[in-house]
Amino acid sequence: MWAEKDQIKRKKNIAVTQAWMSKDSQRSSTKYRSFKIILEYLKLYCQYSSLSSLKYLADSQKTWFERILWVIIHCAIISGLIFMVYISYKEFVTSPLLTSMDSDSYSTIELNFPAIAICPVNRISRRSAMELATDIFNANVTDLSINEIMRLLKQLGNNYPSNFIMERNRDIEVDQLLTKYYKGFYDITKIMKNLSPLCMAMLLKCKLHGTYRPCTTLFEFRKTQDGFCCTFNYIREPDDIPTMRDVIKEPLGKVHKVDDLGIEHGLTVLLDPFLDDYFYSILPVKGWKIIVFHPADYPDVSSGGVTEVLAMPRTETYIDVSATTFFSTEIVQAYPVNQRNCIFSEEIRTTHSDTIYTYSDCIVDCKIYDVIKCCNCRPFFYPRRGEKEYSQRICTNADLACLSKYKSKWFTVFPHEDNQEIVSNSEWALHCDNCYPTCDDTGYDVLSSKSHMSIGEYRTDLLSNFNVTDQGILHIFFSKYGSIRLKQDVAYYWYDLLSDIGGICGVFIGFSLISIVEVLYFLVLALLDLFCGKSTLREDDDREKETKSIPTQTVQTIYWNELLPRSWQSIKFPNNDQLFNNKAR
Repeated sequence: MWAEKDQIKRKKNIAVTQAWMSKDSQRSSTKYRSFKIILEYLKLYCQYSSLSSLKYLADSQKTWFERILWVIIHCAIISGLIFMVYISYKEFVTSPLLTSMDSDSYSTIELNFPAIAICPVNRISRRSAMELATDIFNANVTDLSINEIMRLLKQLGNNYPSNFIMERNRDIEVDQLLTKYYKGFYDITKIMKNLSPLCMAMLLKCKLHGTYRPCTTLFEFRKTQDGFCCTFNYIREPDDIPTMRDVIKEPLGKVHKVDDLGIEHGLTVLLDPFLDDYFYSILPVKGWKIIVFHPADYPDVSSGGVTEVLAMPRTETYIDVSATTFFSTEIVQAYPVNQRNCIFSEEIRTTHSDTIYTYSDCIVDCKIYDVIKCCNCRPFFYPRRGEKEYSQRICTNADLACLSKYKSKWFTVFPHEDNQEIVSNSEWALHCDNCYPTCDDTGYDVLSSKSHMSIGEYRTDLLSNFNVTDQGILHIFFSKYGSIRLKQDVAYYWYDLLSDIGGICGVFIGFSLISIVEVLYFLVLALLDLFCGKSTLREDDDREKETKSIPTQTVQTIYWNELLPRSWQSIKFPNNDQLFNNKAR
């Protein structure tokens, strides 16, 4: 009984072992079959692929050394291909946009005439300072004489950005004097405007596009980086102080265009320097600072869109203007700002302004924000555009200690990615990370020249019945018909990238779109064979076996006379020699 039980157990163990072995063998056979199928289809693809070089890898007539050599060659070539495709794609991703010249003969007539600011080098009028000093003296708020009050009022010139000079005792003294005279708060902006030389007295004659016009209809008394100046074609909204106009001017917002070329069709102004009225100069010369800038921008040198030219008394100054326009295509707007490095005017508004975006406004807003942050006031020459921070108090001489401390910081501006590593951690540089140029802009370049004027009378339309003493003449005009027009567009469209990559693949391995179709075709066949059991290879093998099973027949030579009817076979036809002999006879 015990022996029978042992035999039964042994049989069961043997059966279980055989079952496990059969399962393992089935798994190994399945893996082997799958590997064999993949290998067969890979070999088949190499044999029939349009990439002709792959056939050398599956050629059974080649030696193993030749096959290995071809594998090494293919690996090297494919590595170079991948590297070149990566470089091309990286260039497409990192530099997707390209700026190119759209035209070098864009019509100048289509352009806007630039904005012009005429600022006397003398920033405080002696006559106006004398009037204020006399009023203060007559108000009996100080024991100082008129001349001493004049010396104090001269300290107000330190509020100009070119100076920001601090004379501590004198600045505090003039602040106390004005506080007593105005009985507390005083408007430094209004005072500086009243002390500035008046435009209407300085501008004697004006001619625009060949037509003489009253200067009051062309110029406004507006804020600039050098205080209040005579501005032409400056279409921004008014400053925080109402403009003073003697007559009704053309409506704001209407920009003057370039009418024609040449001096006679530009802007011509006859200027009086009032040399005897000099009281506080921002430069060690006498004359005028001419500022050329974009009509929609506040003139700020640090924004890079301002050009300055000095005009002297008894000289005729010629400013030949040339423009470079820049525009971006609509497809550029789909890219992020940090890639296109520009902002469309309608996209955002400046931080402290309700107007459309301009690069100059962004820089100015960045400066004002930092000045308010550091000194808790706003310099009088910056415009107020409606925001609360702009409505804070105006800087006076009492704030010059703080303004002079940070002066160098506000003259060193680094917008967006232009921040250099050397000064990236420096506190003495202004970082305006969100300021980008506009995607549609016009830049103005100037070429200036001068000619000397003698004292006396001239027989010209501009100087008719006029005796020249210290006056100067300013001509601003365009002389070139064509201007440069730049375009920012995508460097690669999708089909350009496809063509580029396709060309690289074609040069390296002869790859094309049909090669992709072939890969997909053989991949589908392999998957069908693996998972569905539909083997194309077996069908091909069966066809070959059927072809081999067809019995072959012996090939025999057939002569022409065997094809003739039997009745004709008894007839003897002459051979070639007999025919030749008959012809010879």
